[in-house]
Parts: sequence; structure tokens; C-alpha cells
Amino acid sequence: MKFFASMMNRLKGDSEGASAWDQYLKTPENHPQIPNISYAGYHRGERAIPRPDGPVFDVCDYGAKGDGQHDDTAAVNAAIEAAGANGGGVVLVPAGRYLLTEVLWIHHSGVVIRGSGQDETTLFFREPLETAYRMPQKGEWSWTGGLVWFIPQPLLSRLEEAQWGWGKNEGWFDNEELSAVRGVVPRGRTRIPVVDTQRFTAGDHVLLVLDNIADSSLLRHMSGDLPPESYGWGVEDSSLHKQPNYRTFRWPVEIASVEAGSVVLAQPTRLELRQKWNPRFETLGARIEESGIEDLRIEMAHVEPRPHNQDHGYNGPHFQAALNCWARNVTVQDSDNGFGITGGKGITLTDVTVEGRARHHPFICREQSHDNLVQRFLISAPTTELPADSLTHGLNIEGYSSGNVWSDGQMEGTFDSHRRFPFENVRTDITIRNKGVVGGARNAGPHWGARFCHWNIRVTNGRSYGIRLEEHAPYSAMVGIQGTTKPSQQKPEFTGELHTMIEDLGVPPVPSNLYQAQLRHRLGS
Repeated sequence: MKFFASMMNRLKGDSEGASAWDQYLKTPENHPQIPNISYAGYHRGERAIPRPDGPVFDVCDYGAKGDGQHDDTAAVNAAIEAAGANGGGVVLVPAGRYLLTEVLWIHHSGVVIRGSGQDETTLFFREPLETAYRMPQKGEWSWTGGLVWFIPQPLLSRLEEAQWGWGKNEGWFDNEELSAVRGVVPRGRTRIPVVDTQRFTAGDHVLLVLDNIADSSLLRHMSGDLPPESYGWGVEDSSLHKQPNYRTFRWPVEIASVEAGSVVLAQPTRLELRQKWNPRFETLGARIEESGIEDLRIEMAHVEPRPHNQDHGYNGPHFQAALNCWARNVTVQDSDNGFGITGGKGITLTDVTVEGRARHHPFICREQSHDNLVQRFLISAPTTELPADSLTHGLNIEGYSSGNVWSDGQMEGTFDSHRRFPFENVRTDITIRNKGVVGGARNAGPHWGARFCHWNIRVTNGRSYGIRLEEHAPYSAMVGIQGTTKPSQQKPEFTGELHTMIEDLGVPPVPSNLYQAQLRHRLGS
């Protein structure tokens, strides 16, 4: 009955017969079901990822052999540190196989690790995080951290001093208030009235911050302002109100211009700004910018997978408190976790592959990560099976994260969510053999907030789990999902009408790729 009600709701609201795309074009900044994700990726998709040509720091000049036998860790890290101390540069890793036994730390902006191609340069990590860095304390290498780790040194030091207090502030920190917001600002606006404009400068990145107050009204808003009786508000995990990661919603955004009494943002807001949530702007704090890794292969020692949340930490590149960074033309083989983003903004992972033995999370997007793009990606079928007491996921999203896009992919795994109110995220133009499960602590809120959109999804094995969300994700859009016959089978978390848009089930939609169509429309190209 709920599916029928949702379908009838869509048909009633579409009296003119307009397609989902035509409806979006009428109100692109604040459509009730389809989010505007055209701002995802490196510099909001408005610039191509650069290919800097120097200065060059060749790891062989620092003692690397690339013969697969000599431990090249110290040499590679020395080249990375030299590039960082220089203010940025290309860390060149020529053709060869480089044996590594510790983490490669990228603490500076403007540092690009570049190989000679995925078939020419291999970084081979013999040791996982639990031996290359330290033993996990709460299983955290199962969902964060990387053997190539982009993270500001002050944040790493802060986390270490707190004995790695996961659940605390893992992203932007040491933020100073710039100004409060005046009045109520509807969702989808770029001009924001503020009390004081003196500390704003065009081109700066700042944090827009909202308090998650005790009445759960902000969480309800992330879920489309459903009625109070639609969910057990107030019974969700206390961490959503007590832990620094979730006490506030934090959204990095660039200031486009400063006017009398207002600032103009480079992209529209994803939430309404209500005075009860104390809307304000703060400084962004320490971050990594304009750094990347490209044109190489990362291989891990081939070991048997461990049970769920007991991973060794054979994890690929991880971007934390990172802004406008990238991974390009990179394959990760035999990992526990492939590519990760924690508290990242404007990250693009393009032409990337996860292959080899079974893995826990091929892609991780967590802890208030916003407007990131994974495009032209491949998650191959695993070469080994996970233990019976383990779980595999897929395209992970969690923790208030919004505006993220997975586009133009082929994969085996799931459209995964780990709860804590992710909203306004899109998967589009993807072929999937749907296996695995969604995850997350049971009391950490619903798996999906408002305006999830699955657009042109081709399911090869008939399984709708985690994909057909018309009974699960409020104010969302399921368009052009092919190869399934029913909604996702999980028990619904919300009750009542969810206001879901459903269109073109079983046939390819037009346009075929929602992200590309939105970006072209916005840029006029």
C-alpha cells in the first residue's frame, strides 16, 4: 500500500505530464525531491583537475630503488616532505615496484604524487595500518584511515593527543566565529544576510554552521520536515546530540562576494537557515588543498579478510579535512577499504578502480563530507569471499554528508548507507551486481534523509536492496531503475507518506546521467 500511495502522490503532482528532468528545471535550486548536485567535485566542476608540471621531486633522488625488494618508505616520504616544505610540487614515482612498510603522509597543500601509469608504477604496501602505524582501538581501520593519508598535521596531532577519540571532531576544527546569520534564509539561496561582513573576503572558504538542538528539529529538516509522528525522534543515538562530530552541521563553502550586510556564496544552501539553530559562519581551520595522487597502482599484501569491523587496515588513499583534492587514474588492489573521504569537500575521484580480494568498503564517504564526486569508477567482483561473520558494503555514505555523487560506474556491492542522516546524495548511470548490506549503529538515526536520488541504475541480478528507496528515503526520487520488480526489502524506518518521486522504472531515463546534465545546464555548456 505504501508503494501505491507514493506512486499515486507522484502522479497527482504531475498533472501536466512533465518528466522528472523537466520538473527539476523549473526549480533547480530547491526542488522538493531532486537535489542540485551540479556543484560536486573539484572546484564545483567549474575547473578541470590540473596537471602541475613542477617543481619535481623524484623519489629516486631520495634513495628509492623501485625494485620491489628494497624498503623505499623513507625515500618516498622524504620526497613528499620536500615537496610540502617547498610549498607544493610533483612527487614523481617512476616506473617500478616500490616496497613500502609505513604510511605515506601528505600534510601539505599542493603536493601531487604521480606515477608513470597504472601498468608502470606500483606502490606495494606490505604492512597494514595496524603495523605500519598503530593497532586500532575501536576497530577504526575498518572505516577510516589510509596508507596514503592526506590530513593536516595539526588535525592528526589533535586526534593522537586525544588517544584517537573517534566520535569526536574528525574533520574541521579550531574554528572561530566570523558572523551570525540574520533572519530566516530558505533552502537554495546564495545571498545570506549576516550581522557583520568585515571578516569575510571573496574567495575564502568558510564553514556554515547549524546547531543540532535537543528537539531534533534540524534532523527532521534533513529528513524533509516530516511530521513528528513519522519517526521516533529523540530516541536516536545520543551521540547525535553529544559528540562534536554531530552536535553541529558543518558545511564548507566558498565566499563568492561580499555585499553590504550580506555575503554571496558560490553555491546555494542545502538547508534552510532558521534562527533556532543559531546559523553562523566560522573559519574553516587547518586543511589540505590542491593535493592529489595519480597514474599508478596501489597493491596490498594478499591476506585473508577478517570478520566485520576487525580489518587489518590495508586501506587505500584517504582524504581527511581536505578541500579540492583528487585521485586520478588509480587502481587499488587487495584492500580492506579502497578510497576514503572523512570531512572532505570538493574531492574528485576519477577513473579509479577497486579490485582483488573481498573488501569491506570500496568507497567511504563519512563525517560531514560534502559535494564530492566519484566518476568513471569500477568495483570488480572480489577474487575471495568474506568470512561468514563479516559484511561487505559498497558506496558508503553517512554522518550528515550531502551533495555527494557517484557517476558512470560499474560495480559489485551495495548502495550503502551507515545512518546519521545523510541527505541530498545521488547515484547515477551505474551498472551494479547488487550484493552486500547497508550498515551503521542501530540507534544512529535513519539510513537515508531527504532527497536521495537514484537515476539510471541498471541492476544485473534483480536485487532491489538499498536501491529502490521509495518506501525508505523521504522526499526522494527513484528514476530509471532497471532490472528490479519491487522496492528495497528493509523494514521502513519512517511511517506515513514519504512524498517519493518515481518515474521510468524499467527503462532508461532522459537524460541518462543526472550529474552531467545538471552541470551542463548550470554552466550553459
